[in-house]
Amino acid sequence: MKPLTLTLQAFGPFSGVEHIDFRTLGDSPLFLINGPTGSGKSSILDAICYALYGETTGSERTGDQMRCDYADAKLLTNITFEFELAGVRYQITRSLIKKCLNSAVMG
Repeated sequence: MKPLTLTLQAFGPFSGVEHIDFRTLGDSPLFLINGPTGSGKSSILDAICYALYGETTGSERTGDQMRCDYADAKLLTNITFEFELAGVRYQITRSLIKKCLNSAVMG
C-alpha cells in the first residue's frame, strides 16, 4: 500500500483541517514522520488506521476519543485517506459521530 493523501478534520490534536500529500515525498518506499512531542505524529498513524479499520493504533484510544477537544462544535470529525494498492487507487472517508449530551435535567 502506498499512501497518497490524508485529510484530517477535528481529529487528535488537529482542531481544523489538515491535509498531508504523501505524493510530494516522491517514489521512495520509506519516509520519516518527525516532530516534537505532542505535535501529532502518532495521530497521523491513528488516522490512517481509523480510516482503514475503524480503530486507532494499539488499544490506548478508541475512535470516539479522537475528536479534538479544541475543535469548533459545528466541525465534524472526518478522515479521508487515499492510497494505492496493486496499481488501483482507493479513497476512504470515515466520520466520527459523537453523541451530544442534552443539558436539560430529566425529571
